[in-house]
Amino acid sequence: MNNQMQQTQIDSQAAENILKSIRIPPCPEVVVALMEEARQPEVDFAKLVKLISGDVGLAASMLKTANSPFFALRRKVDSVQQAVSVLGLKNLMQIVRGSTLQNTLRGDKITMERFWDRSNFTAVVNSHIAAQLHGVSREDAYTLGLFHDCGIPILMQKFSDYKEKLAASNQTAELVIAIEDQHYATNHAIVGNMLARNWYLPDHISQAILVHHDHTIFIQPGERSTPAVCTLVAMTQVAEHVVATFLSKPDDAEWLVSGQMAQDYLGLSAEDMESITEGALAELEEIRAYR
Repeated sequence: MNNQMQQTQIDSQAAENILKSIRIPPCPEVVVALMEEARQPEVDFAKLVKLISGDVGLAASMLKTANSPFFALRRKVDSVQQAVSVLGLKNLMQIVRGSTLQNTLRGDKITMERFWDRSNFTAVVNSHIAAQLHGVSREDAYTLGLFHDCGIPILMQKFSDYKEKLAASNQTAELVIAIEDQHYATNHAIVGNMLARNWYLPDHISQAILVHHDHTIFIQPGERSTPAVCTLVAMTQVAEHVVATFLSKPDDAEWLVSGQMAQDYLGLSAEDMESITEGALAELEEIRAYR
């Protein structure tokens, strides 16, 4: 056996052992029940209201999010029943997933408010971009924006030095997953994909989470990168660039490597980017003012 093959097997075994030791939170029972009901040919909205109302944290988050500028309701809602009736099923499930994800992955010792703010902003901008493109689901775009980095809080709770390594990666030209692979024998894209599958997210969204740091999908299409997956990944890269601008943060190495590829894949001109950025920034400003 040559050294390269032996090292590959050792690395593979190390990665497998690491993944076995990482706890991927199961999808909460209330969310499973809500998704099962949402898939029924005739949805029982009274049952949805009952399930949501039975979870105080979820109900409170539902009302807060429903009344946010993102949904632009004409009248503020003050009950779960009103929220369900005016939001519609797709928006309802967006809020359920987002709220539950944040509550489930909230660490006891680690403050992650900025992480969740950024994830929420990315979801909003992704949805905004989807509205400008033909044939792209705003719900899928929002979900991927929210979940694409969900492996990060899991790794942060697993490894005590993860936050430090993540911060250091922002100061280099090296991609974050390369740094993660080097130190932990896995990365947040793999872990996030595992959570997405545990939470019954659609296959193309789970796959987009897995490859969202792989710029080769834009130049080497294959089974891992269907058009739907490539489109969602490209949109999320653009969305993260817009959010970085909004937060006055520098672009990460990802954008410098593949930002132009993402724009080209979506067919976005410089004028398109300017228009998308202007509209998205206005939307984010309104949301920040609300908070």
